[in-house]
Amino acid sequence: MNRNTKLIIFFLIIISALFYFKFHKNKKINIARENYKNITKKKIIPNIKRTTFQSTNFVDCNQQKMSIERAKPQISTNKAANSPFIDGELILRVSNDAVMKKLQNQLEDKGIIVMRRVDQLGLIRVKLPEGMTAEKAKKILEEIDDIKETLPNVKTKIPKDVSDNPLLNQSGKVIAVADKGNELMKNNDPVARAALGNNVIVALLDTGVSDTHPDLSAQTLPGYNFVDDNIITLDENSHGTACAGIIIGAGKNQENVKGVAPAAYLLPVKVMGENGKGNSFAVIEGIVFAVDRGAKVINLSIGTAADSKILREAIDYATGKGAIIIAAAGNDGKQTTLLPAAYENVICVGAVDGAKNHAPFSNYGEKIDVVAPGVAVYTSAPDGGYKYFSGTSAAAPFVSGAVAALLSENPNMSPADAMVKVLRCADNLGAANKDDIFGNGIVNIKRLLRKSGDDVYDAALTTLYFEPAELEPGSEVKAHFVLQNQGTRTINFAKFLYQLGEEKDEKPIHKLKAGECEEIILPWTVPDSEKRISARIQGYFKISEADDEPDDNGKAVILRNAE
Repeated sequence: MNRNTKLIIFFLIIISALFYFKFHKNKKINIARENYKNITKKKIIPNIKRTTFQSTNFVDCNQQKMSIERAKPQISTNKAANSPFIDGELILRVSNDAVMKKLQNQLEDKGIIVMRRVDQLGLIRVKLPEGMTAEKAKKILEEIDDIKETLPNVKTKIPKDVSDNPLLNQSGKVIAVADKGNELMKNNDPVARAALGNNVIVALLDTGVSDTHPDLSAQTLPGYNFVDDNIITLDENSHGTACAGIIIGAGKNQENVKGVAPAAYLLPVKVMGENGKGNSFAVIEGIVFAVDRGAKVINLSIGTAADSKILREAIDYATGKGAIIIAAAGNDGKQTTLLPAAYENVICVGAVDGAKNHAPFSNYGEKIDVVAPGVAVYTSAPDGGYKYFSGTSAAAPFVSGAVAALLSENPNMSPADAMVKVLRCADNLGAANKDDIFGNGIVNIKRLLRKSGDDVYDAALTTLYFEPAELEPGSEVKAHFVLQNQGTRTINFAKFLYQLGEEKDEKPIHKLKAGECEEIILPWTVPDSEKRISARIQGYFKISEADDEPDDNGKAVILRNAE
């Protein structure tokens, strides 16, 4: 075989090999593609169809119900959300400040971080490591001698928002206060009011204050933000700014509505976040901060349903330094009161509407001390605006302003004496003397600022109501008339004149001391409805001396049967 033949055979082998590999490679690729198509048809596409069907079609109603029921426990068993305590935190009472550095190192060795401290009360706030329960932490902390007590950090909040009360839209159901708040509290003299609160610092523990507001800027002091631990007390909620306007509003608005004590200084202390929520440790920090900087009045339009030992101690610390605490009762419309409003050394405030009727949202009960306007009150809002503000959150600042006015006239008055005078100078609204709805009544600033030596006669018929309240034709009822001496002098030898339908008569009032009430109960038979009637029920408290407020000596109602 010659050389040329060999070359020809070699090239033929090479060409054959290339052709073979090319053919089999394409065959494998095609087989792979077919396999991919088959896998897609058999597995992927059916899965997509089933998923789509199950998510959009619930053929079996029981299956749908089961799916919903399985989801419920994830919500209802969230113990951290339902707990009254801040999750993952504790408050520790330490033996003294000297051990703090050593104690901090001991805690950090166990993964527990010191967040904040209030040396005046010997308390520190700590953060627990991830996964450590409060119960487990307490057992660990029992081993440290310098820790005397372990306490929970209680959640706090602003009361429920009731600004959009549907009853306001129903004629005669609830009457707006609007710009009449001061009038309802007998703070009517604009000249005298301009100086009220002079040299008194009112601390507002709330969501912050819009301190550039034209109604607030002149009297607002630099405060502190215990939510973010800085000096920026800007209100991102509006709750705090609304409270501030009721206390110190300058009246630079179209309605010329001023605060109760526009000459007072306001100390903004931010203890609630933008969402209106906070914790008891931040509140006690705020209380201690406020009184240590000279605050004599502390407004707490905030609260909690859970008792807090450290909050009690902070309030005791404040009253021990000469401060008076005023707090909102809450907006749940229930026979209960928020804390700290229910504590003994706090003035607990409920709300009334523009006709001095009980606001339906206002909490009530034996802890209510006084009431104040709290339905659609015209006041300041962030960004220089104004709003209508409702709730016991609005009522409490009216009382805080009244106390600031009292202290500006009596700078050396003790908290106990101030509290007694506020309660004694409230105008009765319900049954005689203190009751569960109105407490001692609505604060009367004119009475509050009278001097002990003032010679004032002031008789008032404060309440007229029937028992039972529903008057059925022909039924026997009782008409209740409540008289009160709202002056400073004892009333002697007065008369109560009354009319019950066609019956007219009078009763002697022999003696009624300053602030005292007397309730007169008269039986009456409601006329039969078969006859068309118009029965007048009225009473008048008549004294021989010149009456300081004669317009409130009488009340009358006219009863007509339905046509």
